[in-house]
Formats: sequence, C-alpha cells, structure tokens
Amino acid sequence: MIKSPMTNDLLYGLIELSPEGTIQRANNEAKKLLLSDENNSNYLFHRIKNTEVKTKLHECFMGKANEFIVTIDSQPYFFLFHRSYKDDLLNCIHIYLFNVQNLQNSYDHNNWNNHLLSSVGEMAAGIAHEVRNPLTAVKGFLQLMDQTYKEEYSQIAQSELERAIHILNDLMSVSKPEFIQEKQTNFNVLSEIESILLLFQNQLYSINVIKHFENESAIIVGRKDQIKKALFNIIKNAIEAMPKGGTLVIDQTDDAQNVKITISDSGIGIPKDKLRLLGTPFFTLKQDGKGMGLAQVFNAIQTNNGKISVTSEEGHGTSFILTFPKTIKHAETFIGGQSMLTTIDSRFELAKFLNENVTFYSKQWIQYLQENKSYIASLLQENGDLDYYGEFGNPFIRLLAENMTEMKTEEIMDHAKMRGVKSAKTDFPIHLAWELFQSSRGIIWSAIKTFYIESGINLETEEFFILERHVNDVVDLYIDSYTAYYVNYKEELLKSHRETVDELSVPIIPITEKVCILPIVGNVDTYRAKKIRERTLVRVNELKAHQLIIDISGVPYVDTAVVNHLFKIVKGIKLLGCSTILTGISPEIADTMIELGIEIDNEVKTKSDLQQALQDIHLFPGK
Repeated sequence: MIKSPMTNDLLYGLIELSPEGTIQRANNEAKKLLLSDENNSNYLFHRIKNTEVKTKLHECFMGKANEFIVTIDSQPYFFLFHRSYKDDLLNCIHIYLFNVQNLQNSYDHNNWNNHLLSSVGEMAAGIAHEVRNPLTAVKGFLQLMDQTYKEEYSQIAQSELERAIHILNDLMSVSKPEFIQEKQTNFNVLSEIESILLLFQNQLYSINVIKHFENESAIIVGRKDQIKKALFNIIKNAIEAMPKGGTLVIDQTDDAQNVKITISDSGIGIPKDKLRLLGTPFFTLKQDGKGMGLAQVFNAIQTNNGKISVTSEEGHGTSFILTFPKTIKHAETFIGGQSMLTTIDSRFELAKFLNENVTFYSKQWIQYLQENKSYIASLLQENGDLDYYGEFGNPFIRLLAENMTEMKTEEIMDHAKMRGVKSAKTDFPIHLAWELFQSSRGIIWSAIKTFYIESGINLETEEFFILERHVNDVVDLYIDSYTAYYVNYKEELLKSHRETVDELSVPIIPITEKVCILPIVGNVDTYRAKKIRERTLVRVNELKAHQLIIDISGVPYVDTAVVNHLFKIVKGIKLLGCSTILTGISPEIADTMIELGIEIDNEVKTKSDLQQALQDIHLFPGK
C-alpha cells in the first residue's frame, strides 16, 4: 500500500522508492499526476501512466540524468531524481515534481512554500546554535593554549569537539536510521509497550496509566528494535510533559489491514503554530532538548510502512496516533493454513529449488526453443550461446533465484546492461531477444508451479498475487533495462558513425601553406550544411589559411536554408581573416540565390569551375 505524507496540500509531488524501484509512499499530488490505479503493482514503472515520464525516469535510473522537464496536462513539470546512500549502498530514491508555472508565480509573489522554507530556516538555525556553542568553546581554549599550555584546556576542547560530532551524528541518524539493516519480523506490539512501561515505574507514581487494548495479541510487521525505540521516545515525552502528574492513555484498535495505537497525555500540549514543526531536527520545546528524539520517531515509523499523526491543545495534552500494517497472520482463516512467515520461508526454499534445478529447466527451455522457435535456436547456435546456456543454465532463472527474497535493482540492471550491450554489439535483433525473455518467463513459472506442488505448500490468493507481482517485477525490470541499454548503445553507435561521416564529409585539403580547397559532394541537407559550417571554421582557424576555395559543382541541389548556411561560412571565415572563392555554382543554385536576394560582393569571389580558380591564383597552368 502506498503511504501518503501527513501533509497533502504541498505545492510539489513526492514519491519515495526503495532501491528496487518499489513505491514506498507518494503524496496526493504525485498520485494525481503520475500514478495509475489500474495496476495493483507497487513497482514504479508499472504504475506510471505517462510514457514520456517513464522513458525519462529510465534514463535517471541508468545514471544518465538527475532532472528533466515534461509537459503533463498542458503544464510544464520539473522532475528532480535524488538518491540517498548508506554505507556506500543505495538506501532509497526520492522523485520530486514541481509545476514550473506555479513555482514562477509563487516566486513572483515572494511566497514560495513559506512553511517549507520556514521549517528549513528554523532547522538551520537550530543546527547553527547547537554546533556553534561547542565550537566557540574550542576556539576560546585554543586561544588560551597559544598563551599558556594547560592539559585541562586540551581536555575541555576535545570534549567540546566530541559534543559537536555527537550532535551531527544525531542529525545523520534521522536520515539514516541506525537499525536500517535490521530484518523485519512479526511481533506483538502491545507486549513491547508493556515492557517499555516497566522501564518507567519510578516516574509513574504520580501518573494514572489507562490502557484500552482491543486485541492483546495484536501482531505487526517491522524492524522490532527501531519501532520499540520510537515507542519509548513517545512514552518518555508524554511522561515528561506531565511533571506534576496527569493521565497517560494508551489505546489500541485494529481492523482487517492495520493496527492503530494512540498514546495520549494530559500534559502542557504544543502550540498550534509549532505543531507543524514537530519531527523537524533541532526543533524542541524542552529547555535542554536537541529535538532529535521525535525526528527519529517520525523517521522510524515511516520507514516501517507506518503512519504517524499528532494532535495537541495547549494545556490539555497531546496525542500520537500510530498506524502499522498487519501481517497475514491476523487473518481468521487461511485457505491453506499458511502464514506470511511460512510464505517468506517458502521464498528461500523456492530460491534454493531454482538454483538446484537450473540445468534441468534450462534444457527444457532449449528444447522448447528448438521445437517452437527454431529460427532463434539456430541464431543462438551460430553465436555459441545455445551451448553456453546448456552448460551453465538460463541466466534468467539464476537471476530470479538471487532476487527471490529481495529485489536487488542495481545488480539486475548491471546484468541487463552487460547482456544488452553485448547483443547490440553483435547485432542480435531486439525483437528476438524479447521472445527469448518471454519464453524464459514461461519456463520460470513452470518451475515455480512444480516447486509448490512438490513441496505441498499452499498459498492463499493474496500471497500468490504478491509472489506473482514480485517475480514479474524482477523480469520486467530486467527486460526494461536490457531494452534501454540496447537502444542506448545503438544510438551512441549511430551518433559515432554520423560524427565520423560528418568528419569525412568536410575534407578541407591544404594545397599550399595558405590556400585550402573544400570540395562538397552529394546532397546537402540543413543538418549537413550546419556541420560543414562548424567544421570549416575550426579547420580554417587550425590551418591559419588565407584563402579557401569552396567547390560545390558536385552538389546537385540545395534548398534555401542550405544556401543560407553556405554563405554564413563565407561570413564566418572572413572574420578569421580568410577570403573565399566559390566555384561550380549551378543554374539552380544561382536561381535560389536570386530568390533569397543574396548578392555577390567583395566578401566572396566566384569562378565557373575549380580549374579556373586555381589558374587565377597561379597554382594551375592555363591551357
């Protein structure tokens, strides 16, 4: 399920993706503009309804771009593609969408996203304040040490530097949670709350704790330690908000999909104008607080697919409302009696099954190709690929086995790049590659079917569709990436060939130290004329030529735009101190020049043919 941020009236769209390209959350603006509801998949490229956006985002995933502009519903939108890393590994991806016209209008009125800028400003001020204090102390003690050295000064300076580093580490932990590597598990969230309350026994003497638990065995899925730390911080803040005593209410309800927990206190409350800043690093209402605790709370809940909202009234207390997704273990009945944990375990077993039987199913696949796709089989045989697949197995099956429990986007795309570029280099037809991929998909599902029949594991309908989406997401990501890299290589090759042709089509020949000839042969379109102009100016400057003879007797026809380009060459090289002799003007070109009103003046000399031009400059003997 896609999660929406608490604030839905933002001036921009926002989508957060896992490294595999799965949508973690999206705000309403992004959903409205980009995402289709026709597909239940959470894989980004299955949900995007705009083809141009999909193409541009593919380029971003391949590292070719980080921003682009696309018109949607007659409005220009600026897209920003941002990657976040942890320990040099891709952690998540954010895509921002800005309506360019709205941005401009807001800028003109000096009212661009005031709330966001205000939050950033206050956070920046908090960082400056917290870090400046220890650094100022360090500066002072270093100055004292210049006058007289005392070990005490060095120790204090070191202590203050460590405090500054600790503050910055706290800030980093908000964007990069320390428990991010922790595996997700199923656990009883109310048992964890009870254990947290035991830690505060000494503080609860003056506080009345009221618990309303609708389902005491409520199970949620997530990173246990990360969620437990978030709950600890919320309860701790609630207790500290009631220094003279009060009431702490913990309420739990659930429905078919979610477990909802509300933690309320009767403390001092939060001012309305400050409520929006809750969870911002370095914003705090405590005299000695740093504002990092709640920032980590918001981050922890959201990274575990939960939702968090806060209501508060000054003098009457604050309520934190947390919503966590359930696991399938909550269901009253199961078609096959299998829980989500069993499903997860079966993924490991399925991956093991595919790895152990890759040779068997690869031979089945090759046999299918030979019987039904003989033209592809013969082409693979010629390239030596068929023998390779027979010995080492279908790489698609191995790739799926490696990504069965978790989709590793970068590894899939790297493999697709290697194979796509190789196919492009050997001119393997892309439509045949697509047929190979679809036949591989078929053999994969045949293997999956066999595994579940032989293992006796029954999947509930919802579990099957989750597995189906995952398998097809892996396959589709590979096919999309392969196609993109294949086409990209061909386009680069075509561009390289054209550049070579462009280079060869402008053969400026030096016949003396200061005189050159440019013979232009064949049809000249606007593109080629522009390239001739660019290359000619560069070569004339490199050769330090004083005179250039341009012979166009080999050009059968040029249009008016091309004639303009040719005479721009004359004007351009004149600025470089080089004169021009134009030879071989046909009646058709002369007629075009007359229509354009181009007059021959002292900028250019014309001769009937190349021989006459060479005779006039005494480089060719006359008859």
